[in-house]
Amino acid sequence: MVSRACATNRIGILAVGLALIVSVGCDRPGTSEGPDKSSFAFASPVAVSPFITTAIIPQQVGLAPALGVLCVGFPAVTTSVTLVFNTSPGDNLFIQNIGFRLLDVSQIGGSPLVVSASDISARFGSTMIRGGSQRSLTFDPQFGCGTFTPRFFAADVDVVDEHGNQHKTRTVVPTH
Repeated sequence: MVSRACATNRIGILAVGLALIVSVGCDRPGTSEGPDKSSFAFASPVAVSPFITTAIIPQQVGLAPALGVLCVGFPAVTTSVTLVFNTSPGDNLFIQNIGFRLLDVSQIGGSPLVVSASDISARFGSTMIRGGSQRSLTFDPQFGCGTFTPRFFAADVDVVDEHGNQHKTRTVVPTH
């Protein structure tokens, strides 16, 4: 029997996947008026790069106190998030690193928790995201004591394509 939370997560992932597929259908080469440009609100769960879109599931990240850590300021917290990557058909992409960061209301945050390519390979078997496919990776970052109340959770992803070109994408969602 599937729990209600699992069913809700599957529906959310399906909705994000469908939204990403629809948004890819809007891409077309530039016309005589110049190239098409699109943008999303800064707190959008979807960020766009020329070759990859990323989403954070859930779209509002819950923070739980990290047990056993005593803090003077804002307490140490932990969370669980799934990063969903969708790539355009073509080249495979390779994750170089992922930086997780808590941000305050002004979008300024503390030092990122960086997950390296070797850490990703050790945990998930590979850093590759096949061209034209979707891949999901689940992380459980734990942040130490803070000096501000986090309002947003950010994931900065660095990838490289098969030709060695580097691409960056940032996805930001609110916390609760």
